[in-house]
Amino acid sequence: MISAPQTPLPTSPDALRDLVLSLLQQQEEQEAERTRIIAQQQAAIALRDETIARLESTIAKLQRWRFGRRSEKLSPDQISLWEEALDTEIAAMESLLETVLEDSAAVTAGRAEGAAADAQTVAVPARPVRRHPGRMAIPAHLPRVEVRHDPKTCTCAQCGGPLETVGEEISEKLDYIPGRFQVIRHIRPKLACRPCGTLESPALPAQVIDKGLPTARLVAHVMTAKHVDHLPLYRQETQYQRAGVPISRATLCSWLGQGEYWISLLAEACKRALLEGKILHADETPLPVLNPGSGKTDKAYLWVYRSQADAPHPVVVFDYAPDRKGIHAQHFLGDWQGILQTDDYGGYDALYRKEQIIEAGCWAHVRRHFYDVEQRGPSPVAQKALAWIVKLYAIEAEIKESLPDQKVAARQQRAGPLLEAFHAWLTETQMQVAPKSGIAKAIGYALNRWKALTLYLEEGQLSIDNNPVERALRGVAIGRKNFLFVGNDAGGERAASFYSIIETCKLNGIEPFAYLCDVLEKLPTWPNKKLHELLPWNWKKSALA
Repeated sequence: MISAPQTPLPTSPDALRDLVLSLLQQQEEQEAERTRIIAQQQAAIALRDETIARLESTIAKLQRWRFGRRSEKLSPDQISLWEEALDTEIAAMESLLETVLEDSAAVTAGRAEGAAADAQTVAVPARPVRRHPGRMAIPAHLPRVEVRHDPKTCTCAQCGGPLETVGEEISEKLDYIPGRFQVIRHIRPKLACRPCGTLESPALPAQVIDKGLPTARLVAHVMTAKHVDHLPLYRQETQYQRAGVPISRATLCSWLGQGEYWISLLAEACKRALLEGKILHADETPLPVLNPGSGKTDKAYLWVYRSQADAPHPVVVFDYAPDRKGIHAQHFLGDWQGILQTDDYGGYDALYRKEQIIEAGCWAHVRRHFYDVEQRGPSPVAQKALAWIVKLYAIEAEIKESLPDQKVAARQQRAGPLLEAFHAWLTETQMQVAPKSGIAKAIGYALNRWKALTLYLEEGQLSIDNNPVERALRGVAIGRKNFLFVGNDAGGERAASFYSIIETCKLNGIEPFAYLCDVLEKLPTWPNKKLHELLPWNWKKSALA
């Protein structure tokens, strides 16, 4: 409604007409703004409804897989891993659905205010009944550590009267210190204001799992045991039972699925930091993903990207993809520009055809081709090629600690002439061996990538090979032998996030368990704009300060 003007109405017809036109224009602008706000809220609600429907559908499908008929071809251990993967996925999806529903409540509430008050109110979908394994009873024999929370004020916020203590609220959280369990008792006084009858208590500190039983330290231990020590949850369950704390595997799955949400936030921040560099290593490795409908696993992939070996704060980021198509590397890198060092996989060729990305080759792969030929039987040609490559690596070992400019000078002065002679010998030898023989393929591999292989002569920060990123894949290889597969594509994405954080911690000399304990405790209340302060290299500096 347009408010009445505070100044006297003009008497002249022209001034009166101008005033009316001005008021009409204001009304049109208000209507346009109201329409814009309603359109934004309707779009947000439509997106919310679509997300809710997708999550509910995913949860229903996972539950059908989890509680439907099992394949008798699986061994008992495989069945345990299969159930564990699905329980974790269900818990993660339910946690995400709860977050979406909470956000949607705020959107719907906003429709009832301001310009949106005239629009039709859309009801918030009711929360689904979550399949909880049942809250476990904390064993009485565990030691208790009391944490008392004092009120911020002793004055009633409603009437200003004094508050009196009339009781206590006690919340117990199961905590883990390496080697033993304990219970954290949060004790909060109940305060009452007699004049107005108000009853209140200090707020409980935010938890990594809202209203959950575990502390951040216990969730960090479950994560570390699975992804760093490669212990599936059914094995952890057995260990806890021996310690006198019977935590069911379903409960552990729920904790893992909910806790990994916070890790994904840090992994996304690591990706942004990684893409600020100008030299990257890249590789990929298979990751089996469960396909319960067929009783088998599908071959998905973890693509891994790492900063240069001498980066001031090294970063490694894993990216999950359902296959090995090169389009995934293009989506990950986006508009990034710089030097990309990879092996001979053709999936990266589309990137190199862009002028913004320069290819760097890997001498370790050149050596591997000649080594394979030598292993199949004595080969004088392969032996001579390997001797040449050994000389190149000997130079790198001597200048390892030098500055980039010094490395360039040493490489061009010492490795340059060696490479020229090696290239001439390879070209001559290629014409003397059988075209389709193994040694011919090894020589062809080196000659076809010669420009990329010699790029390290001109760039002091570039490594001679792609081994820095391949070393980051060792943890995945070990874990793959233990947990065998991930539950679905969403599980693969969360595994990628967790490996990103763990491997980045290792590169920066940080103990993963200590890091996770701290950041999982801080993240529930940490401002998003300061998320970079919790990244491993910045966290290390603050921890040492």
